[in-house]
Amino acid sequence: MSKIFDALRKAETAKKTGSGKVLRPKPAKRVSSRGETSFMKGLDKDFRRSLLNLRNAIDSEIKNRDSRVVMFTSAVGGEGKTMISAYLARVLALGEVDRVLIIDCAVNNPQLHDLFGVSNEKGILDLLSGEAELSEVITVLDEGVMDIITIGTTRSADITQPLFNSERMKSFINAVAEHYDYVLIDTSAILEAPETPIIGALSTGIVIVVEAGRTKREVIKRAMTMIEKLDGEFIGSVLNKKKYYIPEFIYRRV
Repeated sequence: MSKIFDALRKAETAKKTGSGKVLRPKPAKRVSSRGETSFMKGLDKDFRRSLLNLRNAIDSEIKNRDSRVVMFTSAVGGEGKTMISAYLARVLALGEVDRVLIIDCAVNNPQLHDLFGVSNEKGILDLLSGEAELSEVITVLDEGVMDIITIGTTRSADITQPLFNSERMKSFINAVAEHYDYVLIDTSAILEAPETPIIGALSTGIVIVVEAGRTKREVIKRAMTMIEKLDGEFIGSVLNKKKYYIPEFIYRRV
């Protein structure tokens, strides 16, 4: 892990450029800007406002912490956690103020590489196994306003769980927490992946995404209990796909 620390420390201590942006480690992969014309195209303004409200809520819950490493998960699969985390990362990055890293740890169904149109040849699993260096797994998006680490080479569950429960993982999280303003981690559903509670214990806070009208309260409670047993801290929930039977703007005014 010394190479990871060296790369991140070098970036942290580098002088600022004329544009005021901090110089970063030079990754091997760089993807041109997709910005408003692709990933964010057609994003509903109310949804964007909701994402900014989510950011404010997260900041409020962890305002006294030294880092902002936020894990996004759900009780079961298919509740929309990946889209929520991905869109939040893009909204944060479009502000061009905060340094944002999003990491795909959703072993069961990794999607971030497809959403952002980047290679998944090497990712977090390759880094943790010692088969890749940081420069090989981190991809810079949009001229440096956002970085992404994909899942990488798929491995069996009996190999994957120990990787996330390793000192290497702890050291990596500590390192990126110091380098980035926001680190967002997309994970598999709690009740479907034993590594998710482990990752949650390494995060500053956990956001659970719940699809409205789908997941039972008992299931959500059981998932939260699994996280809390490993000292993970929930900071809030996102109710996804909520249906409004009268116009939403009326609810906001009631």
